[in-house]
Amino acid sequence: MRKIIIVLCMALPFFVAYSQADGHGAGEQGNGAFSTLFVAAKNVDKYIASVSANPALFKAIGAEAAGYCETISGHDYSGQLMLWNAFPSVTAALIGSEKYNPTKAPMSMARQRDFKYGATWAPLKPFPRLDPGYERAMRIKVSQANLPAFIATVTKLENEIQSAGHDSFMNGLFIAIGGGKEEANTLFLKSITADAKTHGAVIDDYFSGAAWGNTYREATALIDEVVNDQFEVCKQYYTAE
Repeated sequence: MRKIIIVLCMALPFFVAYSQADGHGAGEQGNGAFSTLFVAAKNVDKYIASVSANPALFKAIGAEAAGYCETISGHDYSGQLMLWNAFPSVTAALIGSEKYNPTKAPMSMARQRDFKYGATWAPLKPFPRLDPGYERAMRIKVSQANLPAFIATVTKLENEIQSAGHDSFMNGLFIAIGGGKEEANTLFLKSITADAKTHGAVIDDYFSGAAWGNTYREATALIDEVVNDQFEVCKQYYTAE
């Protein structure tokens, strides 16, 4: 997850492609935005407890919700955590990011983790609900020409998997704004279920020949490159009053 954000010109082709695919402007599809911080926690449980015990911070930056995602498979480094804040719009996320500088955190907090980078994320497809759980997190590259079809296909896939009985499943597709070299030219695809059991059931269904497997293969055929592939456990620890 990354903070002090500016809207980069590189993001425009993705928003234009979405608009052409959906028949709407990027702002109309909404679903807010997320700001994120990526850190290496020296003690994951202790650090999460410290952060979640400070709701005044989330209120001060105007977050509607906040939580974390702990990497449990495919780590880039030990103690990998993504701290996220949910906002009603990109504007709100950018304003909120100005109110907290992670490089100037109090010593009591800073000594518990190594700060990596921050970013703001805008959704490229409707995000059904804020319901963190057991999540496959993939950084991918999709060409601008294929992006409208990819958005449509992962949305179709989400509906088909839900119709097959996997009620908690949903796909989130996001573009980073101000994510630096770590997130440049990539998209963030998050496939979310309630827990490891429900996520495993989806994968087992696919390997058993589920009908929605055809749509899954259509979607993956539109991906030019998988940059990273991880599993995360995500939880929410703050909700605005």
